[in-house]
Amino acid sequence: MTMTTTPGLRVVRTMCPMNCHPTLCGMLVEVEDGRLVGLRGDPDNPDSQGFLCQRGQASREIIGNPHRLLHPLVRARRGADAWRQATWDEALDLIAARMRAAGGEAVGLWTGHGLAATNYGTRISGHLVRRFANLWGAQSWSGTMICWGLGGFGLGLTGHLETNTKEDMSAHAQLILLWGANLASQPNTARHVTAARRRGAHVVTIDVRETEAAAQSDETLIVRPGSDAALALGMMHVIVTEGRWDRACVERHTVGFEALAAHVRDYPPARAAEATGVPAEQIVALARRYATTTPAMIVVGGSSMHKSDGSWTGARAIGCLPGLTGNVGIPGGGFGPRHGGATHGQAAPRRYGRRGV
Repeated sequence: MTMTTTPGLRVVRTMCPMNCHPTLCGMLVEVEDGRLVGLRGDPDNPDSQGFLCQRGQASREIIGNPHRLLHPLVRARRGADAWRQATWDEALDLIAARMRAAGGEAVGLWTGHGLAATNYGTRISGHLVRRFANLWGAQSWSGTMICWGLGGFGLGLTGHLETNTKEDMSAHAQLILLWGANLASQPNTARHVTAARRRGAHVVTIDVRETEAAAQSDETLIVRPGSDAALALGMMHVIVTEGRWDRACVERHTVGFEALAAHVRDYPPARAAEATGVPAEQIVALARRYATTTPAMIVVGGSSMHKSDGSWTGARAIGCLPGLTGNVGIPGGGFGPRHGGATHGQAAPRRYGRRGV
């Protein structure tokens, strides 16, 4: 939508191109004589309500940046630093020739944030790359594997591909665990957390440092990087050994409880404390609070928790907690908005992720 103000100046209503979650912020972009001259948050956007963080404000540096590459560059051999400018036809012919020589099965296509930064809301470029890979028979590598994809894989193994909304959290959750969820990366979630807290919800931050979320929390647990699985296993040890699990939910909606119960016996709070650096009594208290507060919602960080070796196991362990305590399929329970969640705004898994389109 374009709104005309003064002659030569247009104000375009659009969405921020950055990859914050759960939704993209509204943005008003000022364009004069074909040049971007300013941008600001859109006060009429029903979700962001005029808010635009530093990343959104800095997105204007993408357009018209003199350091951007606007033409293909090629070099004679790998390792050489003698790049020269090429035409698009030359570059495309070179790529096509190399792909034909290698054969489809030996070609991998990888897209990253550089491609997504200008169309993250629609992901059109990423869709086209994957469709081309399917058409030609090449491999399509998911750029999310160095971001949130491993966490999504771990959560998917426990069945949590869908999430509850931030609006549901602010209206119904009685306990919120911000597990690696830095609110600077989920700015539209922040006001719903504060709204829930004003309503009386207890908010706990779990992270490797005190982030902005700690200021909005009643309690903060600082864990060692990569120890999230140990914390979740220690909590489940308490819940299972003290008989605090939801028997009806476990019986009707889960599988493998006996194996899980046997597994968590080896992870008492003392062992979890040694791995995480969180005192054992604090782990016990959190486990009891989570098991006895309904509804309880966990907001898992978009990517920060998933960038270490074996990090998907942390997500898998955390993913067991809602089903164990009856926090699945109820208002204010389960998981809050996250990357790739089916109700986080883009519904990525439902639209194309499961079919690999």
